[in-house]
Amino acid sequence: GRHSAPRSVAMIIYSSDSACALLRWQGSVAPKAVKWALPCAFITIGLHFAIRGVVVEVGWVTQPSTSETTVWSMLMSVLGFLLVFRAQLSYARYWEGLSHVERACGSWLNGCSNLAAFCSDAPERQDAVDD
Repeated sequence: GRHSAPRSVAMIIYSSDSACALLRWQGSVAPKAVKWALPCAFITIGLHFAIRGVVVEVGWVTQPSTSETTVWSMLMSVLGFLLVFRAQLSYARYWEGLSHVERACGSWLNGCSNLAAFCSDAPERQDAVDD
């Protein structure tokens, strides 16, 4: 088939003379975020009212503070687990990066010491340098 040239995209010109530049829709990530956030928000609101209606009709709520406490403790447990998991992951990445930097420094040191050892301009070592 026929290849078409890549379409050039016009650059967005931002003026920094007003605070309204922060609220612009064009060139923002907000349209993509809203596309995902609004359906989730509507589903959450619908589920809230549906569950609240079911719970009140059936009469499950005898002590609302107990159920709220349970929900909050579950939420905090999950968030705590995620926080610890991410902290461990970042700690492991830090040490992995440090070992890579250490290995790179060792390689540079090895290379520089080889250059210093094998690059000699002394006439008696000319045969060893040529080999």
